Amino acid sequence: MEESTRRAIEWDCAQSTARFYNHVDAGRFREAGEMFFDDGIWHRMEGAVTGPDAIVKELQGRDPNRVSMHMINNLTVRVIDVITAEVTAKVAAYHAKPAAKGPATDAAIGGVQITVEIWKKAGDVWKMADKKTHSVMRFAH
Repeated sequence: MEESTRRAIEWDCAQSTARFYNHVDAGRFREAGEMFFDDGIWHRMEGAVTGPDAIVKELQGRDPNRVSMHMINNLTVRVIDVITAEVTAKVAAYHAKPAAKGPATDAAIGGVQITVEIWKKAGDVWKMADKKTHSVMRFAH
């Protein structure tokens, strides 16, 4: 594989991971769910969820009185072939109460997770085939 192809795949998949968390944090759950294949599986700490519709439903069940922000760190992409890559990253999840005006209040780090994602190219876009998320640190509030 040419170096330029490998780097393009790394960039696309890193951006896709960031886009997923940006959708979740902004409450754009449909867009986040659509980043998965129809048979894509998200292995969450609470259990596995399969397919975009089920993932959207799971995300819509989040506490509406909580704002979340995910900070992605130590992200690496391992290119498997021209249509498959594995993203591994540490993700710090911050939570707060939404404010009527201005920034959210009572912000605290909820924990740190490791995510391992398998991205596959579908036409011109990358979609998640598999996402495993597990907690490595939990913080008291």
